Amino acid sequence: MQKTNYNFNLTTMEIHMISVYQNWNMDAELPLVIHRIVNLSFYPHFHNEIEFVYVEKGEMVVGVNEERRLLRAGDMVICCSNDIHYYESKDAESEVFMLICKPELIGTAKSWPVDFRFASPFIDSTPSELSRVRHLMLQILQEKESAITGYPMYIKSYLLELFGTLCRHLPTVPFERSSNQRFESKRAKFQQIITFIEANYSLDLSVEMMSERFEMNPSHFCRSFKKVIGMNFKTYLNTIRVLMAEHMLVNTHASITDIALECGFGSIRTFNRVYKELKGCSPSDTRSNIH
Repeated sequence: MQKTNYNFNLTTMEIHMISVYQNWNMDAELPLVIHRIVNLSFYPHFHNEIEFVYVEKGEMVVGVNEERRLLRAGDMVICCSNDIHYYESKDAESEVFMLICKPELIGTAKSWPVDFRFASPFIDSTPSELSRVRHLMLQILQEKESAITGYPMYIKSYLLELFGTLCRHLPTVPFERSSNQRFESKRAKFQQIITFIEANYSLDLSVEMMSERFEMNPSHFCRSFKKVIGMNFKTYLNTIRVLMAEHMLVNTHASITDIALECGFGSIRTFNRVYKELKGCSPSDTRSNIH
């Protein structure tokens, strides 16, 4: 069974994750993707699709909205529509099952859930009622890969059982107008912040400019950004810039200096330093390893 390694590397992904709402290239009749992934790490993002991860082995840190937790083998996480989430693998041999699907596959709504929230997105391995989850993930993966007659119906049935099991056995919180408005307001603000950074990473962005634009005190902006995103503002900005630079290094013939400037770095020296810190190699190494 093929294993995929995502590690902040655009060149290994057919899905352009730099977009806030990712284009998963999902089949119109069965809008679902499922992968077995080794060493999963990915920067904070959000999308309308539901994302479910089962940790097969190893350890990884997962952040969802303002919660952050170390997950081990058997642990799970459910990212509902528009939750801000990220992954940091803590083990080179860590392995997960990742399932992403459109909400329409388990109901008629365009987002999920509609009238409740899970008390926590994190699910530990102990509840016996959830022992079938791993089997369901394997069944979905095997049906998707085999694509034999009738597989869409089997996948939909396993999917309904999976999310039905979560709804039945996990603690939930009903949506109350006041608390939900506060939750949605804060999440929406950071969705706007993420969207703005991804659209304007090439500009000279600063904490002062961002906090003024989004009407936040600078110190409050920094604290809230770190809590929701899992890294400080400068690291996140540099992560986006390096990802875009890597994409250009691999897919264009632009000079390294032009790429550095286009991606918002003030000098080639700064670009080389930051790129190596985040990627473990220099920009020239990336370009020379294309072929």
